Amino acid sequence: MFEEPEWAEAAPAALGLGPVTSQPWSAAASQSKVPLEDESVDVAVFCLSLMGTNIRDFLEEANRVLKPGGLLKVAEVSSRFEDVRVFLGAVSKLGFKVISKDLTNSHFFLFDFQKTGPPRVGPNTQLSGLKLQPCLYKRR
Repeated sequence: MFEEPEWAEAAPAALGLGPVTSQPWSAAASQSKVPLEDESVDVAVFCLSLMGTNIRDFLEEANRVLKPGGLLKVAEVSSRFEDVRVFLGAVSKLGFKVISKDLTNSHFFLFDFQKTGPPRVGPNTQLSGLKLQPCLYKRR
């Protein structure tokens, strides 16, 4: 969603989907400020990318660019979650509803959220569930 490799611009046209964007993206685009219009995206995906300390900014930006009813997909390493219920509650307060969760994989958790509206909490409200643990890699 946030950084487009060169092949990504041609892929939608090859599939008959039209251009991804009319303007080239800056390499400096970040997950907290993407060059997209408000409510212009159907699906936002965070796949092993909630590594920053400002996860809330990332999720609020996804809310901004998602159309009403848009889909937010999250795939993260399972060991990063101290309490999944607290995480899901925090994401819900940011304007999303959990529509599916898959906690069956021993390494990765998968979540689908639907945008329900703007965040329901103020910008200074603490959301402890958004603090994920660092990734731990085991030597094999």
